Amino acid sequence: MPRITRDPNLEGMPDFDSDTFKAAFTPLVTEENTLESIVQKAKDAWSGDHQKRLEDWQRQQEEDEEAARQLAEQQEREEEEIQRAMEEAARLEKIERDKKKPKVKAFVADKPVATLSIPRVSPYAMGKVKSFDFVELHYFTDEGRAEAKYQDKTTSESTMALAHEDGKIFLTPAAAHKPSTKTVPDDMLTWRQMSIAKTGLLQCMKKEGWPQQHIVALGQFFLELDSHPLRSEPNGEEALLLYMSEVRREWHEQLKSTDDDIQPFDISVINAERLRSIYDTLLSRKKAKSIAR
Repeated sequence: MPRITRDPNLEGMPDFDSDTFKAAFTPLVTEENTLESIVQKAKDAWSGDHQKRLEDWQRQQEEDEEAARQLAEQQEREEEEIQRAMEEAARLEKIERDKKKPKVKAFVADKPVATLSIPRVSPYAMGKVKSFDFVELHYFTDEGRAEAKYQDKTTSESTMALAHEDGKIFLTPAAAHKPSTKTVPDDMLTWRQMSIAKTGLLQCMKKEGWPQQHIVALGQFFLELDSHPLRSEPNGEEALLLYMSEVRREWHEQLKSTDDDIQPFDISVINAERLRSIYDTLLSRKKAKSIAR
């Protein structure tokens, strides 16, 4: 039905009794259909049509009100959904913010600080020990620990780097993948540095869950070097450091090998023949250098 644009309640019945309408109706007058009858029929026809238009107008008004009510309800639902979405977004944003907040433990009231400070070890060295890889003893010397302490002050622990292991890619602290630029090879350490570093290495291995058998074997290895008679010989300690450097690296390589044919050796057993060969080579090299001068 076409939409009604004008309120029929504002309309008034035309004056069908006026001379104008009577003049228009006069040609229609017959004996059976008098002028008065025609005027009344015009009034009845207008009234009937007007009544219908009033009813249509009322129905249209009701439909408009219903449509407006439904629209208002829809808008209210949409506003509620938007509000819920905003609240959910705010909740998730708060969760993300909370995740990024530094975590801090509660302290124990009246508990004093430890009497001895805990020496720092480079995250790089700790990562190597944790993954059962070879790592230079330098990181466990006084100099290496001092460098690690300085690194703690200059490197943010939140700086992350991509790491790859067992076919998986994951994020780890960048410091764990950054070797020191000041690393001293094992065979270039002093005997004192080696003695200090080995203790730190063994402690770190225990902390990172190395098998007890391996820790004991490596500890026995260093003990054998400490008590070896070659230490009292000229350049003997230098030869022992060379032997230690070579053998410890090979031990780690065999422990990590995926070749089933490789059976890792017992590092605590000193190979006297190999040690003698290293010592003889070292003496020959020094003798050659002396002659060259």
